[in-house]
Amino acid sequence: MPKVKAEKKSRQHQEVKSQGIMFNTGIGQHILKNPLVVNGIIDKAALRPTDVVLEVGPGTGNMTVKLLEKAKKVVACELDTRLVAELQKRVQCTPLQSKLQIMVGDVLKTELPFFDVCVANLPYQVRSTGFFRAQNMRSGDSVFIHIRCC
Repeated sequence: MPKVKAEKKSRQHQEVKSQGIMFNTGIGQHILKNPLVVNGIIDKAALRPTDVVLEVGPGTGNMTVKLLEKAKKVVACELDTRLVAELQKRVQCTPLQSKLQIMVGDVLKTELPFFDVCVANLPYQVRSTGFFRAQNMRSGDSVFIHIRCC
């Protein structure tokens, strides 16, 4: 008889799933829930307390919250309005709320404000488009993009 895997989900992921939010995995939409990966991305981005960070695809905000703790401000650009609502709820009534600016739309088609660092956990499917756009961004001095390979 085959083994049945126990489903391990973070509390945030369970809340999102219980509200009926399904991720569009066909376009690479996944929730970043591993704290080691989140911390690794943030460490590699070498953020300073004076940085304005552009986060591409914040999802439910697992990385966003950590970015807000390290940076002066985070501009989060999210295409999915359902996830924007989840992100807003997550920081609502916290000291981090004033440091977060959310832009709804496709980062490739949006006029971006000034930023010092771009941080993203991009799916493999959009890596070349996102990276090409990041190289041509007018703001900032560094870009850190983590490519999820599977």
